[in-house]
Amino acid sequence: MNTSSDIWFAFARTFSMLFLVLALLVLAFYLLKKFSTARGVKGNKDFIKVLCVHHLSPKEKLVLLDVLGDTILIGVTPANISKISSLEKQIDLSGRKNESSSNFSEFLTQKMKNPFKHTDNDVLGKEERE
Repeated sequence: MNTSSDIWFAFARTFSMLFLVLALLVLAFYLLKKFSTARGVKGNKDFIKVLCVHHLSPKEKLVLLDVLGDTILIGVTPANISKISSLEKQIDLSGRKNESSSNFSEFLTQKMKNPFKHTDNDVLGKEERE
C-alpha cells in the first residue's frame, strides 16, 4: 500500500512548488515597486518640487511648489487642497541672503499684500496718534 504515501508525497511537493512560485512572485513585485519609486518611473527627473512649507496650524499649511518651472502657492487643509496664487517671478530659497531675495514669510506678505505687516515706524506712529 505505497500508493497512499506516494499521493501525500506528490501533494506536499505540488504545494511546496506552488508556495515557492508565489513567494518569488511577491518578491519580484516588491523589488519592482521599490526600485521604480526610488528612481521614478521616467528616470530621476523631479517634475514637482516642494520649495517651502509653512504650517499655519497642525492640520493647515501653505506649500510653495515648483511644477515644471512654474511656481504655485497652494493651501492644504484636511478637507481640500486649493490653489492660492501662481507666481511669475523665480524665487531663490537656497538660504543665501541677497538684495532681491528674502525669507518666505516676507515674500508671502508682499505677494498677498498683507496690511498687518508693521515696522517700528508704524507702531510709533499709532502710539503718537492715540
